[in-house]
Amino acid sequence: MAAVVVLVGLVLAGGVAAASGTPDLEASAPTSVAGTDATAVFEVGDRTIRQVRYDDAGTLRYTFRVANQGRFPVTVLGLAPGQADPRLFSYAGLTGPQGEREVEIGGGDSVELTLALDMGGCETLSSRSGSFVTEVRLRTSQAGLFEDEVLLTLPEQLHTGSPREAFCPSSTATSRPPG
Repeated sequence: MAAVVVLVGLVLAGGVAAASGTPDLEASAPTSVAGTDATAVFEVGDRTIRQVRYDDAGTLRYTFRVANQGRFPVTVLGLAPGQADPRLFSYAGLTGPQGEREVEIGGGDSVELTLALDMGGCETLSSRSGSFVTEVRLRTSQAGLFEDEVLLTLPEQLHTGSPREAFCPSSTATSRPPG
């Protein structure tokens, strides 16, 4: 009997150890964009770039699919601290298909997530500069116990350019560097 208890304990401990590893998440298409009136996708070498029109003080919503490559369910809790700092975008939030802030992805399953990016700061860049968003850092949980952060590469590199002065309402004659 003691041998059975020890064996069951070892199996459970192995399952807990396996579940406590960093989740294996992967982003993919299909993708969509809302919050801007113009967007285009093109290839440059091995990179897929999604160009979006800058909208000062607007919010870009980028939707993409995330697959859980692991065997155990993973709950995406939202954005983790320490996101990259692109000049014209700031990370505003992450939601699931129904707008929920926490999304569970079963082992081997996938779900759509929407990344909200606020656009701003064009008055600090010359009109020929731009910004890229290529990844997002997610807060995750497995089994409600093991929290982790996952750096997820987006399926497309989001890019926007700093607009000319007429479309950057807070710019002044001296606020933007020449170029």
